[in-house]
Amino acid sequence: MTEIADWRPGLRLLRSALRDTGSPALRLAAWSAVEAAPALASGWVLARALDQGFLDGRPATGLAWLALLGVLHTVRAVAERAAFDPLAHIVEPLRDELVRRLVHGTLYAAVHRVRAADATDVSRLTSQVDAVRGIVGALLRTARPLAVTLIAALTGLAVLDPLLAVVVGVPLAAAVAVFLVSMRAVTRRRQLYLAAEEEVAAVTGAVLAAGRDITALGAEERAARDVERAADASVTATSAVARAGAVRTPVILLGGHLPVLLMLLTGPALVQRGGMSAGAVVGAVMYVTMYLIPALELMTGSVAGYWSQLRVLTARLAAASDTPDEPGPLAAAEEPREGDLEVHNLTFAYGPHAEPVLRELNLAVPSGDHLAIVGPSGIGKSTLAALLAGVETPLHGTVTMAGRPVKAGRVALLPQEAYVFPGTVADNLRYLAPDLGTEALDRAVEAVGARELITRLGGYHAEITDPAGTLSSGERQLIALVRVYASPAAVVVLDEATSHLDMAAEAVAETAFAARPGTLIVIAHRLTSAARARRVLLLDGEHPVLGSHTELGATSPAYAALVGHWTAQAPRLT
Repeated sequence: MTEIADWRPGLRLLRSALRDTGSPALRLAAWSAVEAAPALASGWVLARALDQGFLDGRPATGLAWLALLGVLHTVRAVAERAAFDPLAHIVEPLRDELVRRLVHGTLYAAVHRVRAADATDVSRLTSQVDAVRGIVGALLRTARPLAVTLIAALTGLAVLDPLLAVVVGVPLAAAVAVFLVSMRAVTRRRQLYLAAEEEVAAVTGAVLAAGRDITALGAEERAARDVERAADASVTATSAVARAGAVRTPVILLGGHLPVLLMLLTGPALVQRGGMSAGAVVGAVMYVTMYLIPALELMTGSVAGYWSQLRVLTARLAAASDTPDEPGPLAAAEEPREGDLEVHNLTFAYGPHAEPVLRELNLAVPSGDHLAIVGPSGIGKSTLAALLAGVETPLHGTVTMAGRPVKAGRVALLPQEAYVFPGTVADNLRYLAPDLGTEALDRAVEAVGARELITRLGGYHAEITDPAGTLSSGERQLIALVRVYASPAAVVVLDEATSHLDMAAEAVAETAFAARPGTLIVIAHRLTSAARARRVLLLDGEHPVLGSHTELGATSPAYAALVGHWTAQAPRLT
C-alpha cells in the first residue's frame, strides 16, 4: 500500500506561505475569543435561569438570565461577521504565495531536468492550489470556531459541575482518540485519490498531445482504454475515501450521544440526593447537545475531510515547489570548462505510442568542433538539436555536457524563426550578455556581418517598436545571430538559423561562428553549410553516418544523393 507522504514538508510550506499574515491572524484570534462567549456561558446561564428564576418562582429573574444569553449570541454574530476581513487577508496572500512557489519550482525542475513537465503541473497550479486556498479558508471558518467552542464548552461545564464534566469528558476523549487513529486510513485513501486524479490529467494530456500520431496509427481504441483505466481508478479511489469516512457515526455516538444518555439516566437520582441542581443537569445537557455534538459532527465530517485533503495536497505541492539550494544554470561554478557534448543511446519519440524519431543514437562532439547535421526533411534534425540543447527530454539515453546532464540554458539554440522583441537594438543584442561592452558588441556585429543593418536601424539606441512589421525574416535572423555570438555559451546550435539570409551573408555568419571559441553545431539546409563543417552527421533512419563532407561524398550513397538534390535545387548565378 502507498505510504502516506511526509506531512512535514507540507507543514513547512504552509508556515512559509503564511509568514506575513501575523497581523490578520492576531485579529482573527481576538474575534474568535469573542465568538466563544455563548459556548462558555450558555449552560451556566441556563442553570441560573432555572435554579434562581423559574424553578424558584421568580420568572422575571429567569427571563433576565435568558436575556443575557441573547446578548451573548448577538455579540457572537457581530464577531463572526467581523472575522471575515482578517480571514480574507490570510487566505488570498496564501494562494498568491503558493502560485509563486509552484511556478518557480516547476520552472526549476524543467530547466534543471529534475523531472519531465506534463499535465500534472497544470493540475497542481490550478485545481490543487485553489483547493488549498479553499480548504484553508474553510478550516478557518469551521475548525477555528470548533476548537474555541470545544474548549469554552468544556470549561463552562467544569465550572457548572465537575462531576458532570467527568461524565461528559471521558467518552468524549475516547471518541476523539478513535477518530484520530482512523484519520490515518482516511489520509492514505485521499492520497491515493489525488494520485489517481493526477494520473487522469497526465494520461489525458498525453493522449491529446499525441492525437495526430494516435489517429495515424489507428490507435484510438488503445488510447481510449488508457484514459478509461485512469478514470476507473479515480472512481475506485473516490469510493474508498467515502467508505473510510463512515467512522464518523460511531465517534459521534460515543462522544456526544452517550454522555447525554448517561446524564439523563443519572441526573434525576443525583438531583434527588442533593448532589446537584436540576438547572445544572439541564445546563450540562445544553452544553453537550448545542455545542459538543455539533462540534463532533463538524470534526468528523467537514474538518476531517478538509484536514486530510490539506495534508495530502500540501505534501505534493511542497515536492513540486522544491528548489534545492544550488547554483543556477548561469552560475560560474556550473559553467563547464569545455564544450564537450556526449550522446549515449539516445532515443526519442513524440508521444508514448509513437514510432521513435531517433533510436539509440551515439555521438561525441568535442569542444571546438564544427559539426553539420544533415538529412531529409522530417528525419529528426531539429529534434536532435532540441535534445542537444536540453529543450526536449529523451525517452531513453543521455545527453551530457562536460560529463553532466545537459540543461536548458547551457547551450545556445537558435531556431529558424528568430525572435526580436520591442525595445532598443542594444537591448536585443545584449539579451544573453547584459554586461557586454560597446567594443565587444561592435566586434560581434562586424563578425556576423550586421553592421549595415544596425546603421540602417539608427544605431544601438534606436527603438524597434514593431519587429514583425519593420524587419524582414533575414534581418531578424541577423540580430539573433549577433545576440548568440555575443553570449557566453560554450556550445551554439544553429537550427537553420541562416535560412533567410542569402548565401554570401550565410557564409559570413557561419564562418564567424566557426572561428568563435566553443563548439558549433549547424542544422544544414544548404550544401555550402555542410562543406564548411569539419564533420558531417547524416541522419538516415536507423543508420546515421558520421564523417567529413569529402568522406561521406565518397562512401555514402545516401549523402551523395542528398548532395545531388542540393545541387539540383541550388540557384544559378548569372
